Amino acid sequence: MIPLQQNRGMTLLEIMIALLLLGILSTFVINVVDSVVGLWQQGERRGRGDLIYASVAERLQSDLRAVHLGSRGWMIVDDYIARPATEGVAEWRLPRMRFLASGSSLAAGDSSGNQAIEIMWIAIPERALGPRFAKLVRVAQIEGAAVSLTEGGSALATARGENATTIVDGVLDLRFVFDDSSTSFAADAYSGINFPSSLELQIERISGNARKQPPRLDEAIGSETATAVLRGTGPLKMPGMALVGNEWVGVSGIFPRIKFRSRAERSTIASSHDQRAMVYFPTAYASQHIFLNQGRRVVQ
Repeated sequence: MIPLQQNRGMTLLEIMIALLLLGILSTFVINVVDSVVGLWQQGERRGRGDLIYASVAERLQSDLRAVHLGSRGWMIVDDYIARPATEGVAEWRLPRMRFLASGSSLAAGDSSGNQAIEIMWIAIPERALGPRFAKLVRVAQIEGAAVSLTEGGSALATARGENATTIVDGVLDLRFVFDDSSTSFAADAYSGINFPSSLELQIERISGNARKQPPRLDEAIGSETATAVLRGTGPLKMPGMALVGNEWVGVSGIFPRIKFRSRAERSTIASSHDQRAMVYFPTAYASQHIFLNQGRRVVQ
């Protein structure tokens, strides 16, 4: 008689090894899925950000097409102190642009088209305290209002009033750059000074999870530290600048290990930062805007 062959079961050791391999494989698959989903979400946020910025640029172009080029026209581009300096923290300055526009070019502001309109684009803090997040606000009022936008202090109060319209929020850096690379300009009414021929709007903005759940420092760093390790979800592409606390730093490297190419950028102060301090990587946008008649005044 031929003896029957007995089926040998798996030993406890083999079962444990199989479970271990299954666990490793599952962890790998989960990490890959998380990475793919994270990249997809970042790409989707970037797409939404592009659409938002396109709307901002279109609105600004509409206003700049209406700049009053006659002898009455004026334009003031400057900045103001949004937050005064405190110990270890530099003052925070934000830009604003004010000008006179032709009512006939902006029917929404003056349906009659007979009056001129004072317009202001200004960045104001989102909150009195906390991270340096700003929002870009637009104000428009008929020329001859009780308080003119040419008055700096009053203009700031108006920007916080009910007549102001928020154009975009989550702004970490904003600049109005003219064709000669300057960021300030002043042309008084009847001064005869021509306007710039072009203006570039530059915005660095943060939104979505990049704002709600930004990467954090894995350990505390000093004011002269040159490298850092982060925890969290990093940007799709490492930008040139990052905001750590209230300090702007130049960055490079591959997430999560970054190098500080420079410290205390953009008129901030090099500081120590605690473990788990938030690190914001903004997305940069820019658009070129051409003035009518290349900014030359029209003699009437």
